[in-house]
Amino acid sequence: MRTVRIHVKSVIKLAVIFGCFGGIMFAMWPKTTEEFIRETENSYKNLKQRAFEIAASDGKLRLEDIDPNSANGFPKLTKDEIGNYEPKDWKVPAGPGEGGVEPLKLDDSTEMQKKQKDAINEYGFNMVASDAISLDRYPADLRHEECKHYQYPESLPASSVIFVFHNEGWSTLVRSIHSVINYTPPELLEEVVLIDDGSNKEHITGGRLEEHIKQWNGLVKLYRNDRREGLIRARSIGARKAVGSVLIYLDAHCEVEPNWIVPLVEPMVHDYRICTVPMVDAIDGATYVFTPQAGGDENNFARGAWDWDLLWKRIPLNDRERARQEHMTSPYRSPAMAGGLFAISRKFFFELGLYDEGLDIWGGENFEISYKIWMCHGQMLFVPCSRVGHIYRMKGWRGNGTPSYVKGNFVDRNYVRVVEVWWDEYSKYFYERKPNAKHVDPGDLTEVKAVRERLQCKSFDWFMKEIGYDLPKHFPLVEPSNAARGHITNVGTNLCVDGHHAGQGDQLALSECASVREGQWMLTWHEDIRPLSGSNVENKKASDARKVCWDGTGVGNPIGFWECHTQGGNQLFKYVPDKKQFIHSPSRACATAHEEQKKVYLKACDDSNDNQKWWWDKQDDATLARQNKDMMNHIDPPELDYLS
Repeated sequence: MRTVRIHVKSVIKLAVIFGCFGGIMFAMWPKTTEEFIRETENSYKNLKQRAFEIAASDGKLRLEDIDPNSANGFPKLTKDEIGNYEPKDWKVPAGPGEGGVEPLKLDDSTEMQKKQKDAINEYGFNMVASDAISLDRYPADLRHEECKHYQYPESLPASSVIFVFHNEGWSTLVRSIHSVINYTPPELLEEVVLIDDGSNKEHITGGRLEEHIKQWNGLVKLYRNDRREGLIRARSIGARKAVGSVLIYLDAHCEVEPNWIVPLVEPMVHDYRICTVPMVDAIDGATYVFTPQAGGDENNFARGAWDWDLLWKRIPLNDRERARQEHMTSPYRSPAMAGGLFAISRKFFFELGLYDEGLDIWGGENFEISYKIWMCHGQMLFVPCSRVGHIYRMKGWRGNGTPSYVKGNFVDRNYVRVVEVWWDEYSKYFYERKPNAKHVDPGDLTEVKAVRERLQCKSFDWFMKEIGYDLPKHFPLVEPSNAARGHITNVGTNLCVDGHHAGQGDQLALSECASVREGQWMLTWHEDIRPLSGSNVENKKASDARKVCWDGTGVGNPIGFWECHTQGGNQLFKYVPDKKQFIHSPSRACATAHEEQKKVYLKACDDSNDNQKWWWDKQDDATLARQNKDMMNHIDPPELDYLS
């Protein structure tokens, strides 16, 4: 245990208390042995607690030294009173990007556009815009108003905040550090731990970073890996380097929002095996504006999930979980986390064995730690009142590559390791979706299976029935039939829809049916439309299709392609057989062929317009009827009532 910092005044106070303790012992002497022992123990406990409180008043608390009973009744919602950890006099100053509300505007010269494009290519973000924003800018505050009225216990643990990075851009990295230090109460921040995972860019390796962090007098600590280990192992290294009793992981391109840390760490005072995850808001990588992450329920509250390909998904917070909440913004249970941002007690993380050391670079680690937490006697809570902005990589980023020592498809290998260790009999559903994965060698699983045995972790079946019970309603174990498949022919123009092997951001095209380059389509059980490769589509499933979907952005705009997310929204299309129309549920508009431009637009529906009528080669009327029973549902994911 780390020594608690005690100042001279505290030592004097402690001496007085311990002197009193001697008097207590003397006064108790005539009592029976049992009474003496009992009263001595009680007095010592009270004395120890008081002595600790005095010492801690000048220092920082550790989770293991805080009495869980001290948090009973907290957090308290006091609607007429501002919370005890709320920032005072929060006033956003004028300046580029301040408050994260207005987009940063740069001149549109050709030279400036090239600089921005080059920056996106190198870092995944518009670093030109980032460099124009203060490192100490005020973030957005996207919390619900209710969050500003919680009272939290005064005794909370200090945390180590850990950033892992490889060739991160300067201003996004350093702003992340400034943000944590600026908006975290000093008594709750043990340290900031930087793990440089094999960077080779001058602004990281040339001494500039060391010089910059000197201003915090040792609060920020920099460690460099001898070689690039990858995100997963580098995070475990960070846990070993950190000294805090609570570990908080953030990606190295984040900005925390007001009072972010208190709601995040408070649940651990009640139980050290509770892991918490903040709400993650999106920071636009071009303009640096904060926006809430879309999807989920009417409050954008979602539970973390996965499909049976083991791809990350979000599903709406359901009524069963809402019923467990005391207030609308109370923390709620989630089966899984995205993995980039979370808090966990040091003690519990080490009990779990940290991350599986056999996982390479990135991929699957978020599920591995999620399953470990739940199945090995912990809990995972999403915390609506803790919000952190995160910059997502933009299209055009060339990536960071892979270390030469990592061979083959490491992501698939990671997935197989996770499935083989944790999914038990459910692994068959993964291999049904990814049959080639049966031939992937996951490596030695002895050590990680021993962790599961040592901790006497529960079964995956228990986990699916008690925690992930709603997941099969959104992602059925047995993939349902698709609603339609084959060529799509426009009645008015006699042209066929052509995917032309396009990618995200490209537009849907029309071609002569005899010359289409990619003419097979599928209206999936997700109620999205995807291109299929090959000519035989009779028995193809949604998982066989390319992972780009029709995506509509509103009336008057052409339909394009975007990565399939299976969450409805812009990708939710209904095919109405009797009218032969594709109706885009969010806009209430119809897919309309434009013969001259050879494109497909969203236009106001007109039953008499043959350019809005389309034929499928094959359609399943029963499935279409089920999909269409709620024609304009676009808030929730498609109704998936395939299971009894």
